[in-house]
Amino acid sequence: MVHRRDVLHLGIAGGASLLAASRLRAHDPQADQPPPRIIDAHCHAGKGLNYGKGDPRSAPWTTFNDPERALRQAAAAGISQTVIFPINNTTFEKANEEIAGYVRRYAGKFIGFAKHDPKTEAGKIRDLLTREVRELGLKGLKLHAVPSEEMLDVVEELRIPILVHPPRVADLLEVVRVRPKINFLLAHLGSFASRDWEEHVRAIEAAKILPNLYLETSSVVFFEYLERAARDLPAEKLVFGTDGPLVDQRVEVHKVRLLNLPRDTQDLVLGGNILRILG
Repeated sequence: MVHRRDVLHLGIAGGASLLAASRLRAHDPQADQPPPRIIDAHCHAGKGLNYGKGDPRSAPWTTFNDPERALRQAAAAGISQTVIFPINNTTFEKANEEIAGYVRRYAGKFIGFAKHDPKTEAGKIRDLLTREVRELGLKGLKLHAVPSEEMLDVVEELRIPILVHPPRVADLLEVVRVRPKINFLLAHLGSFASRDWEEHVRAIEAAKILPNLYLETSSVVFFEYLERAARDLPAEKLVFGTDGPLVDQRVEVHKVRLLNLPRDTQDLVLGGNILRILG
């Protein structure tokens, strides 16, 4: 039988335990830390080459990616700032001006990157990119091709990074090796939507030996390769991105959370690394 004095004693003891636990929680260093600043390093915005044509068969990455949709999804995902750049166009002078306009309109929410085509804009890229960085305030270059010597020369001069989605990982590696002053961010861990898992492996192995090569995390479907990259590479080598707004930013943030990284490592991946690369 439990006597009244025993209940009282248990209550006091339990209260003391709860008080001690609350004090421990109050002094937990993790609990005292502010929420991480999440920076999405890969998001598309603006008008593309099929904008306004009214063709329902046009791919969404050639028509219009709404920056306000990107902002709504970013807010839901807890993303503080987003790197944006144009969607598909033939040439990019007007599209880059559009990106700079969004950066001004939504102050503090976006970081703008330029985009250029090494073939259709050959001979003009030095002047265009110099203006876009020095006058329009764009902070980097996005490519879907291996950068040309013209691009590399001006990028090195401007001291900006390149976020690149090359046809194959191997196509890019010699360029990365011979241009050690340029920071290269390899999109999608080397393979959009994990279309070729071996490209993920090549990207991870290359990032181990090339100090100026970083891997961006967006649109990796085969999660084990994100896990491998987080396990095998220094924390400074992974940069969070989403490939939004068509890829949902909320999903991509959750994938990084699922890696169960230590807090300081997670903070680097989710924002610290891209901020350092951008200077």
